[in-house]
This record gives sequence, C-alpha cells and structure tokens, in this order.
Amino acid sequence: MKRLKIYLLFFFSILFFTACQDDPDEPEPRETVARTVLVYLIGDNGTSELSPLLLANLNAMKVGMQQVNDANCNLVVYKETVNDVPKLLSIRNENGKVVEKTIFTYNEQNPLSVDVMKDVIATTKKYFPAESYGMVFLSHSSSWVPPINNANPVSRSIGYYRNTQMDVIDFRKAISSSFSRPLKFIFFDSCLMQSVEVAYELRDCADFIIGSPTEIPGPGAPYDLVVPELFTETNVAKNIASAYFDYYNKRYDPKADNTDANWTAGVSISVVQTEFMDELAQASKYIIADNITSQWDIDRSGFQRYDFSRDDANYDFENLIRSLMGGPNDSEYYTWRKAFDKAVIYWNKTPQNYSVYAGMFSIEKGEGLSTYIPYPRSTTTFRDYYRKLGWYTAAGWSLTGW
Repeated sequence: MKRLKIYLLFFFSILFFTACQDDPDEPEPRETVARTVLVYLIGDNGTSELSPLLLANLNAMKVGMQQVNDANCNLVVYKETVNDVPKLLSIRNENGKVVEKTIFTYNEQNPLSVDVMKDVIATTKKYFPAESYGMVFLSHSSSWVPPINNANPVSRSIGYYRNTQMDVIDFRKAISSSFSRPLKFIFFDSCLMQSVEVAYELRDCADFIIGSPTEIPGPGAPYDLVVPELFTETNVAKNIASAYFDYYNKRYDPKADNTDANWTAGVSISVVQTEFMDELAQASKYIIADNITSQWDIDRSGFQRYDFSRDDANYDFENLIRSLMGGPNDSEYYTWRKAFDKAVIYWNKTPQNYSVYAGMFSIEKGEGLSTYIPYPRSTTTFRDYYRKLGWYTAAGWSLTGW
C-alpha cells in the first residue's frame, strides 16, 4: 500500500508538472510593433457564392505584403470560409518572401457572436501586440439595419454567416470592450456601411471609419494596392480610400459588360473622422427637431438613393438636411455643412455605381454619408430597432415623435 501511494504521488506530480508547462505548439508572442491590422474575413454564408471572392482577396493581400517591410507591423487574418474550419493566420514578408502561417485552428464557431469576435481580438492582441490597431471587415452587410433571425442571402446586416447576422450595437460592444483606446481605423469592405447611424455608433471605437454608402464592387478592395496603405502613418484613412477608388476609377466604363473578373461599374467610398460625429449630431439635432413632425411623410423622391433593396434604408444625409433648410444658401445649412465637412473628410465616386437590385444608377447627388429616413409606413421592427441606436437620440429624431 505504501508503494502504491508513492506511485500515485509520482503519477499526479507528473500530471501537475505537465499541466503547468506551456503548450509546445503554442506560438511565441511577437514583440510590440507600430501597428497590427486584423482582417476579419467572413465568407461562409452556407454557399460557395462569397468564399471564392474573399479567398482571392486573401491572395491579393499576400501580393500587397511584398511591398511592406513588416519589421514594425503585423497583418493578421481571421478566415471563415465555406468547407473549411476557421483559422487565424499571420501573413509575413520574410526576407522578401511572403509566408502565410496558421497561428490557430478553431472548431466551427459563429464569427458574428460578440464573444467569438472578442476572443479573436484578444488572441490577436496577445500574440501580435502593437502601439496601434486597425481592422478590416469583409463580408456581406447592409449598414445599421436590424439583423434577422434565420436570415436568407438577401438579408444582410453586419456580416452573414450561415443564416445569422450581427448588428451594429453588438459590433460596437465587441470592439469597445476589446481595446483600451480606439482603433486607428475600421475599414468596411462590405456593402452600405458608410451610414451616419453606423459612424455615430462606432465613434468611440476608431479614429476613422472607411467605407461605402452604396453596394461595393463584387471583387472588393484591390488589396495588392490597399495593404501597403494599411500601415502608413500620415493620412492612413485617406490613403486606403484613395487606393480603393483610384483602382476602380481607372477601369470605370459604364458601357462595358461588368463582371467580377472585370469590374467596370465604378465605386464610391468615403472616410469619416469620428471625433467630429458629436458635433455633427448636435448641428443636425436642431434642424431635424425643428423641421420634422411626427408622421410627416418626407418626400424622398429627389434624394440620392443608395439602397435599392427591400430595406430601402439608406438615402443621402446631406440631401435630407438641405431639403429641410430649403437649399444650400440657408445660414443654418451653412453652419451644419461646416460640421459635416469636418466629419466627412474624404468622398469620391464614379458618376455611376452598380446595384444588384437596380443595375447602373447615378451617384451624382451623393455626398458620401447615408441615413435612414423614417416614414409612416416604416415597419415596427425597423422603428423599434432604430430607437435603440445612439443617433436616434443624439440627432433629434426622438424629439420628432418618431
């Protein structure tokens, strides 16, 4: 019995010692660098429709990294595509050769869960610490609109994963609780994300929001050109947006046959500097509260429309304010416009853009930031959810009776 006790003591000591050791397969954290950019790539929507495009984006990122000296930066990709398990990848330029390394492989999980997103961010920060962070989000999306349970491929909020979606409030929770200070930028390579509601909701999450108020080109960003700009210091957000716009502007041809392989249908993109979103909300509040009354059906027929889906949720924000003021020569409009120009620091577009719902359409009236315009026939789901957004109160919609 004494010998058995000795054996058991020895056995459990070995187990305890082993349990206390580091996992030999666990990677060593890298030293702190100037910037880490996390690319959150969600391509598993239950079909093979989106994944090939996003995998092409991943390959283009590798080409882009050939131009980057990554001694002081990290490009990390969380990849969730169809017929594959999720992985956390590091893309490094090692002595002129770009290498993709799998850092972690996960069991199947919902990447649009707040807890999963927070875990991916925490892992990225642990193994790739940096003085500043940026985030790129690739998936389907449809701006601020509420997510739908048992969603279908036509229903898109922020991201689309196997009939599930994320909303902007949960996205904010995941980001704000994961970083002690704002990200340098959030770049939405995803449709319809440059709305005033999204920008206001995320104003404390990032210094800059980069995105399009319209549907984006099918192939997404030209990452061979965009990736080097992710790690610039001066005017980083404008650099990213310019690289995106310039690529598609050179290929713009509204008369050509437009395909994902040869995208000629143009693009629009803007940059919001979030530190001025509260000022813009305050300037908007007086105009909206003083000029809109409950159940007033605003005539939107002359406004730039960005969203041609059944949601009908995104019109040009500047067009709305200008119509309420009676024109651009109004003194209140002039004051508001100064606040708007502080917030929207970059806006560029080709004369027309493409919508899967409407084909080619003019973007000439657009000013780069969309908004929802409530109307008497708004669905209860839309109205109830809109009231949860920070913009609803900050911009004076709550004072109108909507």
